[in-house]
Amino acid sequence: MLKYIIFLCSVLQSINTLNLSVTLPLNKTTTPGNKELCGRYYYLNGTSTLEVNFEGVNKNITFIIFQVHSRFYNVTLYNNTMIKGSYITGTNVGLYGKVAAKMDTFFVYNPNAIDLKVYVSVHGYQATDPIPGGCNMEFPIPISPFMRTSFNKDYVLVSAALAKNPKDVSCTTIDKTTVVFYKLFLSERDFSTETYFEGIKQMMTMDGIADYGEYVPANGLHMRRMLSAYPGTGSIYVAVAFSNDYPDAYAVYVPTSSYACDPLDYRSCTNLDDVFSNMVCTSLIFIGLFMCYLGHRFFKTEMFLVGLFSGVFITFVLISIIADVNRPALLGASIISGLCFGAIWLCFWWFYGIPVFSVFLPTLNLGFLFASILYYSLPGGIAVLTDLSFWTIFIFVMLMTSLLSISTTYHTNIACCAILGAYAFIYPIDHYIGSNLKYILVNTVRRAVVPNFNKAVISPPFEWSDASLVVVWAAVAVTGFLLQRLHNRGRPPFPPPPRSVRPAPSMYGSADVLARRHYQYENAYAVPSTSQSSETAPLLSTEN
Repeated sequence: MLKYIIFLCSVLQSINTLNLSVTLPLNKTTTPGNKELCGRYYYLNGTSTLEVNFEGVNKNITFIIFQVHSRFYNVTLYNNTMIKGSYITGTNVGLYGKVAAKMDTFFVYNPNAIDLKVYVSVHGYQATDPIPGGCNMEFPIPISPFMRTSFNKDYVLVSAALAKNPKDVSCTTIDKTTVVFYKLFLSERDFSTETYFEGIKQMMTMDGIADYGEYVPANGLHMRRMLSAYPGTGSIYVAVAFSNDYPDAYAVYVPTSSYACDPLDYRSCTNLDDVFSNMVCTSLIFIGLFMCYLGHRFFKTEMFLVGLFSGVFITFVLISIIADVNRPALLGASIISGLCFGAIWLCFWWFYGIPVFSVFLPTLNLGFLFASILYYSLPGGIAVLTDLSFWTIFIFVMLMTSLLSISTTYHTNIACCAILGAYAFIYPIDHYIGSNLKYILVNTVRRAVVPNFNKAVISPPFEWSDASLVVVWAAVAVTGFLLQRLHNRGRPPFPPPPRSVRPAPSMYGSADVLARRHYQYENAYAVPSTSQSSETAPLLSTEN
């Protein structure tokens, strides 16, 4: 029995390590927008090798770019023999091959113990086309037509080697070529094989890049690009080398990809990967609904919550700049500071009761949200401002929003409660369904605390889930504003301060004067009541 088991295992192992050998024809006629000569899918068994030879090469082709794409697992690509400087390992790899009487043989090795689906593509270029990666100075292969990506929780870095003018042997005329970067976002939280390969294929040719790609500006990084990270949303990046001497001459680098996380570890594809952060995030649903529909009705509670959120945000940013602290500890310290800040802000109303002053903080928060939306919606092609210019404009938008809206204190406060509360409500929903509206605030925080983030391209994806949440946000905010106006009809605009230390107010903007005027206005247009009213009824309601 043991002999049969050993024999069966040996047979299975031999099947698993089965090598393949194929011959690809390269006689396809290329077009100005599509220079792919051949593209096919192959299945590689674990620890097996695919050998690729060529036949019938198009006579107009001078060199080829042989590229291989796998989904999540690395493969090793080499030509002829696997020696130093002739092979590259990764998920999106490619090599340069010169057309000659005896073409190079390319090998694709799967070092993993599992079977892989790979896409093999060959692109052919003419003598006037620049050589992608031909003037390489930092990649491991002399001619490196592939690209590299790296990421952290805040941004993705994409880099490529300089292109080479085909007439330049020593790379002294690199100014004769121009390299332009493009990107494509895949569907949010879509890790399927079909979506991945479809995105790769769409960014392989100039026709596909023109239809699906989005230009990525340099922002002073030369052959690198920094992009804001959106973990869980796949993205495809590609560079195209254009010749400055020949208008129609170009070459496409090997496309690369990133999810800004490890797709095999789902927890790394969420911003909140600990229990405490998720609990705080979930609580925003209830706090947001309270603010949106009952914020002005319970004015003192609103003052505390506005101070709380302002204190949390300020403390979060300051600690992030000063020290490197893990998220649960950072969030805990920010909440403790926010509680103190909320209590202090409530005390201003408790003892002084100046509506214009008390509503100033909610309007600043609303201005901060508007400025963040403006930053979030900037297209990727706009040159990034310096830190001084950016924060000057950002603070200007905040202050102008506050000053323009604070003149109508009563309605402004209700609007602030409705808009800010509605956003707090959709924030956890956005997190759990994988859309990207949460980055309205996250990108602003990154700009404040992440070094050199001023060079990052924001340009977030906007899909049906994002559009649906925007509709929900608007609907909740509008209904919240209308219901709060209805709930407060016939009531004083602001409750009196419980422990006022000021003399009897007589100036415009005080709680008593506003209450008296609001009361007179409401009663002037009210339907006469048949019930007998009492002259001793208080003008100001102390109900909160």
